[in-house]
Amino acid sequence: MIKCSNCGYVIQKSDYVFCPKCGTKLSERSSAQSSKREKTNNSKQADNAQGKTLDIKIVYASVLGGIVLILLILYVSGVFDATKVPSTNTMNFNNNTQQTQQPGVDLSAIQKINDLEAKVKANPNDHQTLLELAHLRMDSGFYEQAIQNYKTYLKHHPEDADVRIDMGVCYFNLRDFNTAITEMEKALQYQPNHQIGHLNLGVVNLNAGNLEKAKEYFKKAVEINPNTEAGKKAQQLLTSH
Repeated sequence: MIKCSNCGYVIQKSDYVFCPKCGTKLSERSSAQSSKREKTNNSKQADNAQGKTLDIKIVYASVLGGIVLILLILYVSGVFDATKVPSTNTMNFNNNTQQTQQPGVDLSAIQKINDLEAKVKANPNDHQTLLELAHLRMDSGFYEQAIQNYKTYLKHHPEDADVRIDMGVCYFNLRDFNTAITEMEKALQYQPNHQIGHLNLGVVNLNAGNLEKAKEYFKKAVEINPNTEAGKKAQQLLTSH
């Protein structure tokens, strides 16, 4: 489509050389201007379309960013913290008092453990510090490391029934029932009337499926002294089984 530069007449066919209305020669400039205007209009339409597309993308990005921000705030505030399911507690007895031993590691004791370990390395003959380190590791759930400390201590004090039973408790918590039984029975060789030892041997044998053997140890624990906490617990277990 060409527009006459003289009269403004619009010519539909591009093969005209002169304007059919006024006879003016059609210039290439008029054709170029018309073509340029058409390209400009097309370009504007394309820009408008692109602008709309970009606007939609910006809206989507804003919404998505808002969702991510909300989720981040909820996570930091603890709303999405997983519900902790309590583990089944294993009832053990140490050499002094009844305690509930829970699986896991007490990370708050790591610094103290490191301090005790440094003292032991500085003075390997400090057996009391070594024993304190073993007890702390057992109480914190580091059963394998505690066993190594107990073994080192027992090399110098093999007759210490209390320590051997504590080491047996570590094996019990690692579910090595056979070794736990072996160590606790060895402790009874040094101290036959060790009530806690009999009670713990009853508990270990009960968990290992040795019901009759467990009853024997529970009965012995009751016979030693039925009025202590250990004696009462042994009687309770004996009655329930």
